[in-house]
Amino acid sequence: MTSARSLNLSVWLILLLPVSRLCAQGGPPFLTDDPGTPAARHWEVNTAWTYERQPGACLQSAPLLDLGYGLSDRLQLSYVVAHLVGHEDGSHLRLGLSNSQAGLKWRFFEDRAAGLSLSVAPQLEFRNPGSNAPVRGLASDENTLVLPVEAQWTAGDWSLTTELGAIRPSRSDSGWLYGLLLGRAWGERLEAGLELHGEGDEHLARTQLAANVGVRLKLDERFRLMASIGTELHNQLAPRATLLSYVGIQWTP
Repeated sequence: MTSARSLNLSVWLILLLPVSRLCAQGGPPFLTDDPGTPAARHWEVNTAWTYERQPGACLQSAPLLDLGYGLSDRLQLSYVVAHLVGHEDGSHLRLGLSNSQAGLKWRFFEDRAAGLSLSVAPQLEFRNPGSNAPVRGLASDENTLVLPVEAQWTAGDWSLTTELGAIRPSRSDSGWLYGLLLGRAWGERLEAGLELHGEGDEHLARTQLAANVGVRLKLDERFRLMASIGTELHNQLAPRATLLSYVGIQWTP
């Protein structure tokens, strides 16, 4: 994987796939996603600002738009796009529209008594027609298919979420993503989580691993505040990010 592609993919992993209800689980602002989906015929709209700092460079999404729609109680459509701002020390800002990402999530198994649910969530990232972001190094100049599987176990206020997926770009090398998230809810308004999330090349000879902590706060029946902060523990795919952050609002009209 090239450094530019790895940076772009890191941003997308922060932003992907909305959450459905307030219980300790994955999805924004976390890197690890979970099997949750919106209720049937209901929307979830996430708007956010993200910031990633690497030695001598930074990349922001300002803003990000993340849409989710429940086709049924177990099936979700999603679409993500962002306005990207890149900057290297001593140079001018680089602006551009990110690649689009369209996804479909299916929660194919759910046992509420056992607290276990499973889902698959294929996503396709594709270049927007006429976008100059790939030329400016803000987005990959290829299509990328991501094929993750999510599992979640819940027990009382605690939850454990895992995610494993294949990354299949149209031009560059294939790879893997993986995540582990431990979450807890405090009452009906606040939840927090601690996670490890990473990527690797096809043979896992080179890997990247990030540690992240995040919170979600229910403001009222329609709005939630979401925030996270983290860092990469190591990165053999691209320059190591010293800071990863996310601040956003979720609206459920």
